[in-house]
Amino acid sequence: MQNLSEQNLWLNIDKPIGISSARAVAIVKRITGAKKVGHGGTLDPFASGILPIAINKATKTSEALMGARKKYGFRITWGEFRDTDDVEGVVTESNSLRPTNAQIIAVLPFFIGKIKQVPSRFSAIKINGQRAYDLARQNIEFEIKEREVEIYSLKLISNNSEFAEFELECSKGTYIRTISRDISKKIGVCGYVSVLTRLMVGKFHYEKRISLDLLKLVVSYGGRFSDGSLLSLQDVLVDFNQAG
Repeated sequence: MQNLSEQNLWLNIDKPIGISSARAVAIVKRITGAKKVGHGGTLDPFASGILPIAINKATKTSEALMGARKKYGFRITWGEFRDTDDVEGVVTESNSLRPTNAQIIAVLPFFIGKIKQVPSRFSAIKINGQRAYDLARQNIEFEIKEREVEIYSLKLISNNSEFAEFELECSKGTYIRTISRDISKKIGVCGYVSVLTRLMVGKFHYEKRISLDLLKLVVSYGGRFSDGSLLSLQDVLVDFNQAG
């Protein structure tokens, strides 16, 4: 049996689709028996992939991890705009236009480097102490300010008549839903994020992730953690210092 309850470290958790980041934290707390558990950057319930989770004193380094570079794989499904800019939203507009590879590639340079974006009204940004998504669901009028983020790379992986696949590396605070909406608008078609996978957060890499089910097996019945599924406080802080 692996005893993590008293250790101070980070877990490279693979959050599955369909649960919130807070729920994933609660599951890790139950599995490990740690007194304090927290995460290093929220993933939406419909998204999957890397969710760094801190145990005990490692939670004190959560803010540092927020500044690390992130990488995502995402899919834009063509034909609809949705109020949330993702698969969970209500359709607000639709058309039958589909972009060619050339049309997509032609607009990508507009979204590389330091860019301005207006996050979704259904984001977790706080407006006068309340979450934007709570206000949006109550049909309350409010304004979200434009913010500057940095996109280090943005690549088209594939495209067909239904959807396109992309890979992106970005700074903290970047909303992939917003990038997807703005790419679609720039091309002149409708589109929304239907699949979102976080592939990297600083030194946390997708290839070295551990699922919640495997974590439970390792903790309950013994076994070794694979290289990269556990990170020390020093690993996280060194990465942050280099990124800064």
